[in-house]
Parts: sequence; structure tokens; C-alpha cells
Amino acid sequence: MMTTIIKTPFGEFKGKNGDGVVQYLGVRYASLKDQLSVPEMVEDYGVDAIDATGYGPRAPSMDGCEFEQNILIQQSIGAPATPPMSGTKCLNLNITVPDTKTGKPLPVLVFIHGGGFLMGGNHWPQYDPARIVKLSAELQMHVIAVNINYRLGVLGNLTSEELREAGYPGNNSLRDQKCALQWISAHIGGFGGDSGNVTVFGESAGAVAVFDQLYSQEPLFKRAISMSGTPIILKPLPKPVTEMAYGNIMKALDLGGASVEERIEKLTKISPEDLVVATPMTEPLIPFLDGDIIPVRTSFKGLTRDAKELEAEVPGRQWCKDLMIGDCQHDGNVLLFMGLAERKPGIASALHASFAKILGASLSEAVLQAYGITSTTGDDAAMQSIIDLATDIAYYAPALSFARSWPGKTYYYQFNEPNPWDGVFKGSSTHMLDAAFLFRNFEEKMGERERGVGLALAKDFIKFANEVKPWDEYDVAKGNVKVFGPSKERTSDVVEDNGWGHGRRDALFRLQEAGKVDLDALSGAWDSFVANM
Repeated sequence: MMTTIIKTPFGEFKGKNGDGVVQYLGVRYASLKDQLSVPEMVEDYGVDAIDATGYGPRAPSMDGCEFEQNILIQQSIGAPATPPMSGTKCLNLNITVPDTKTGKPLPVLVFIHGGGFLMGGNHWPQYDPARIVKLSAELQMHVIAVNINYRLGVLGNLTSEELREAGYPGNNSLRDQKCALQWISAHIGGFGGDSGNVTVFGESAGAVAVFDQLYSQEPLFKRAISMSGTPIILKPLPKPVTEMAYGNIMKALDLGGASVEERIEKLTKISPEDLVVATPMTEPLIPFLDGDIIPVRTSFKGLTRDAKELEAEVPGRQWCKDLMIGDCQHDGNVLLFMGLAERKPGIASALHASFAKILGASLSEAVLQAYGITSTTGDDAAMQSIIDLATDIAYYAPALSFARSWPGKTYYYQFNEPNPWDGVFKGSSTHMLDAAFLFRNFEEKMGERERGVGLALAKDFIKFANEVKPWDEYDVAKGNVKVFGPSKERTSDVVEDNGWGHGRRDALFRLQEAGKVDLDALSGAWDSFVANM
């Protein structure tokens, strides 16, 4: 293995040379006093050279790398030896730089992985940015890429009033991410990066997190990219829900009757392996509405308010200048793995009953009629129509609403390339497929035209990071939507179609314009149905 040593003002790091890139892996960006504490940024690395040729510890969580490849993406590219889990040493990042000298600070791309705040890691090969960085050098638009780890599950988002009173404020996932972004601002210059030219991009829950970071008064990045995720789909939990989840976790850890001190002792000392085994996958362990890291809930209606009012509520709408946002044509398919598949028998009747109870008969009927769902629709047809509805209310409508409301330069894309691999999702543009194409790590499993779609997407991300217009800005009247795929028809196109986008339904927006549906009410009703409430 060839290595490169870089000297920075805060320490020396030995990186691993690859195909046109150098990677500094497992670099600690924060330390933790214990597993639940707030992160403290690492400022100095001492006099000895840091070996950054291997991945650092991962956050305690289920190891979902192969599940995501084999089941969600439907193609395997293998996985490296899984790094050990650590509740206190998992806050590390990987830095990928071009193996060339440019003589100037380079734009920085920072990736926040998805996984529902329950799984994921910066070692997953499907999100290795080496090919993006190499491509940027070939295009003479060099970038540096950074992948971060952050705490997940119990250690990432468990909270309760008693924990907060004991000095554990919660929302550790978002606090970790913010600390990583602060570290990048302070230290990426040592690796050749431009701390004033940072683009943060995330997929799914990672995209939600990108928007959550905009509540910071402190500027954290210059541009943002959201790939199939907004705070409307993954709403922050209200405190009463976090108390219920906390109680259930305490029971799962045999701490139901324990004192606060005993509970904290167990939570801060339990081994990662025991914690993962004991954590029920059904508990909501996502960020909560704390009035600090997340001060308010995002809503469709809220996005239509006066710009100054929005900017006062979300400071990042001022310091983050540009937004790229996109969705996949069949994003809703991912909900099959969130309990929807098990509810297939009689699902049309169940949805009718649920919506009627929450929305009222008239509103419920208007929505379901628009999607051809009656109480007697057969299970197969009903499931497909319900997934269409899920795609629209959870992914497409929120993405379009953000694109329409963003005050700065806005670029909206739609990913329509079908999944080429055998499996239940073959032929569908499924959730996270755009990310799989973007990083180009599945290219050896693709045909030439499919590789062209990934190449076009990667080039546009690189342009955006370099402050080069990737395509015409989104326009409410004309659209100017960049469409990637399907490759049998095109590689990519910018389409003008009155703002709706190629291959997307406008049913919800037509109902809204006619005054027949409130998107926030429908979103809440959908969330309740998914939660089987």
C-alpha cells in the first residue's frame, strides 16, 4: 500500500493512495466524555503522525451495509471488513483529496449518510467518493470530499426530561454533524480545502439532516444538496413521544424500575454489542423538537410564508446561498420496508378507514379518488397506488415546495432512471438509486447508457460545488427541471413543463389549488397510517 504523509498546523496524517486520490481515513473530529455526552471538537493531534490509512470505529448500530446493497439497491459490490463499534470513538471522518497539486484551496463536498438515523457509516463502499474526486480532477474542477460518522439509534437520539435535567440535552446525531462541519471549517484547509466553499449533501435521512442544520445561527456551509429527504417526511418528534420511546427502551434494557442514576450508568457504560441487540427496531429514535437544535417543525404552509419571516426562523436560508434538491420517481417503494408490505391484505380498506377518521370523509374521498383507490380495490393494485401517493406526499411534494420557496439560486432535479438489477424493484427509480449512480461505485455492474446517467449526475454535482451553474435555475412558471434518465430515452435533459417535472403526477397540487386538500393535514394523516396508529 502506497501512503502519503501530510503536515498540517494541527498534526501529521498518513493517508492511503488510491486511483488518482489520497484518502485520510478515520480522522477523529470530536471526543466524548461518555456515550451520551455532547461532542467536543478535536483541536490538536499531538506530535506523532496519525495513521489515517484505515477506517475508524463505527457508531453502534445494526450493520446494514449489505442489506442496503442486496435488498434496497439490489446489487452487491461487497463490503470491507466491518470496523469495530465504539460509543465514544466513533466520531471520525474520511477525507478524499485529488492526488494532484492545484496551488489553490479546493471546494469541499461533505456527505451525510442516510439510514433513518438508525444505520449507516462512512466506511460503506457504495458511498466512497473516490471516483467523484478523481472525476473532478479530470474535469479540472477539483473538489475534496468528506464522509462523516455520527451517532445513531439510542446514543444518537434517545432523550427524556430526566436525561436533559441530568445534563444530556439529546439530538446527538445533529450535534455530531454540526461539530463535524465546524471541524471542517476549522481544519480542512490543512488538507487543501477551502473552508469558505463547502457544499453539504445528504441522502434520505442525511438530506433531512442537511435541512435541520440550517437552524444554526452560525454559518456551516455555503451550498446544500438534498437527495430524497426533507423535514416534512421525517418530522422531529414531540417531547411526549420521546418520553414513550424512552420508557420502552428502559424496559428493553431491564431498567424500568431503576433510578435515574442507574439508568445513566447503564446507558453510558453498556457495550455497543449489547446495546444494539437490546434496542427494539420499532422505537422512534430520530431527532426531536427541542427548541434549540430544532426550534420549529417545517410544514408545507410554513414554506409559503413571507421570506423575511422564514429567514428569521431558519437562519441558514440567509447564510446558505444555493440549493440543489431532487427526488426519485419511485421513492415511496422504500416504505415497503417500514411495515407497509406486511399490511398488504386489505390495505385499501384500511387506508380508507384511517384517512376518513383523521381527515374526514370528504377530504379523504377526494384524495383517494385522485389515486384510484376505493375501499374494494384489490391488494396489488391498491398497494401500487398507495406507493404512488406515498411518493408524492412524502418526497415529490416536499421537494417541489422547497424548490419553490428557496430564496437563493435553486436547482431541482428528478431521477427517473430505472433500477437495472434483478429484484422486486427492477424497472423502478427507487429510493437512494440516485446516490448509487452518483458515486459511480456500481459502474462495473451497469451498461454503457446507465453509466452515462451516473456520469451526468456526478458532473453536475461537481459543477455545483465549484459554483458553476449545472443547469438553468428552477422557475415556477417554466420548470427548468433537470431529468436524469431513463437512459433508453436520454441521459439527462432540462425540461420546461410548467414546474411539475417529467414523469411526475400533479394530482396533489391540483387538489390543493382547488381547495380540496391541505397538504399538511394529508402529510400528518399519512404519517399516522404508516405508524399504524
